[in-house]
Amino acid sequence: MNPYRIYRDEWANALRLQATATEYTSFVAMPFRERFSYRSQEILCEVIAGAVEEANRLGGLPRRFSSPQRVDIPRGAVVITEEIVLQILQCHIFIGDLTFQNAGVVLETGVAMGMKPIHQIVLITQGRLDELSFDLRNNNVISYNPKDSVVKIADALIAAGSHFEQQVQHLLVAVTQRLGPEAIAALRWYGTVQKQNKHYSLHAGNRGPHFSGAEGLQRFDLATGELRNRDLLWTEWKVGAIPGGDAFGMHATELGWAVIERMWPDLKQEDEGGVHNLADRSDG
Repeated sequence: MNPYRIYRDEWANALRLQATATEYTSFVAMPFRERFSYRSQEILCEVIAGAVEEANRLGGLPRRFSSPQRVDIPRGAVVITEEIVLQILQCHIFIGDLTFQNAGVVLETGVAMGMKPIHQIVLITQGRLDELSFDLRNNNVISYNPKDSVVKIADALIAAGSHFEQQVQHLLVAVTQRLGPEAIAALRWYGTVQKQNKHYSLHAGNRGPHFSGAEGLQRFDLATGELRNRDLLWTEWKVGAIPGGDAFGMHATELGWAVIERMWPDLKQEDEGGVHNLADRSDG
């Protein structure tokens, strides 16, 4: 298990998934065993789910919070798998119950702190804050013993969602500012032809008027290469799709669509409940 490798290879896709999700997702890390007065299922349903429900009632964000699901690990084991690390990276909000300073929860919290902005990490505990170790209690930890704890956790969730939305906008601004003029022209052409027909894709035979002339194809290849490197385009390849050969076309990723719709609001397309149409009209 190598968190650095997972972050290096998956952060762009994780951000794309987060930016295009219809709801804020959460990773809930909490003790598996029930011990003394600790009843994990009750805490999940009454405290954490109650806070999610309250956050959705208060609203004020462009998305709702999804129902929290606890991520269990084998009883008594302290195992952080690559799948768990990836789930922590991909979720919008990490929720960690530090009660008893459970070793698995503490490790997962450490992974979250290494991968996510601190404002998108919500830490809670059943006990007193001064019972936590120095490194943990110096973060914003909420005790859920007081009667107003559900409201406080809901406020923390809303703050986490708000921070995420700000980060997305900063990302889109940063991406657009770093794109070259040729890449911007190619992206706009894609949005334009998609407005005409959602089956159209970018390819050598459909590169747009900006890339005409003797050097047009070379400039087009450089522009689309830049967009692919920034995870704004993906290539669909179909073996034997045309007589005597294969066919391919390039489409905007979800992140690419987010950039298109931010730069040119008139090209925004109706949401069809998931990925934009990725059918192709290809050229070999």
